[in-house]
Amino acid sequence: MLIGLDNNTVITGAFAGGGGACPMLAAHREGGRTRSCLFPEAWDRFTGVAGRHIIRPATEYEVLILRREIEASLEPAGPSMFAEAIADHQATVEARRRRSRYGGPPLDLGGAIDEHMSTARERRGREAEATGLDWLFEETLLLPEDFGREPVAEEGSRDEFDFDAAESELLRR
Repeated sequence: MLIGLDNNTVITGAFAGGGGACPMLAAHREGGRTRSCLFPEAWDRFTGVAGRHIIRPATEYEVLILRREIEASLEPAGPSMFAEAIADHQATVEARRRRSRYGGPPLDLGGAIDEHMSTARERRGREAEATGLDWLFEETLLLPEDFGREPVAEEGSRDEFDFDAAESELLRR
C-alpha cells in the first residue's frame, strides 16, 4: 500500500474515479493482493465523506496520516513489550496463587446463591398473591363465558389416548 500511495493519486469516497484510486486499489495495482472489508469504510469515515456520496482526492495530510499508520503497523514489536506482558501475567498468576494459599480455601458462594434464589422466589410468590388475578380480567383479555368450568366428559368418550391401540394399529400396517 505504501508503494501504491507513492504511485497513484489517492482518492476518498470511491474505489476509483477522477483519475485516482482508493488506497486499497492503489495497493492492488502495485501487486498487494490483500483484502479488507473494513478498511474502505474506515478510510471514508476518517476523511469525512462516508455516506455523503462525495468523491475527491485525499488531502496531503490524510495521506500522510495513513502512511504513518501503515509504517507504525509494520514496525516489529520489541521484545520488551512481550517481556513486560509476560512479566505482568506471571505477577498476576503469582498473586492469585498467594491469595489462595494464604487467604484460605476458595470462596464457595453456592450456599449464598441458593439462599438468594429461594428468597427471591418467596418474594415473587408474595407479590403474585398480593397482585392477584384481577388484572387478567380487565378489558385487555376477553374470556369465553364457560371459562373455568370443568368440561363434562360425554358418555362413552375416552379422556386419554390409547397408546396400546395405536401401536397395534401401526404394527398391523
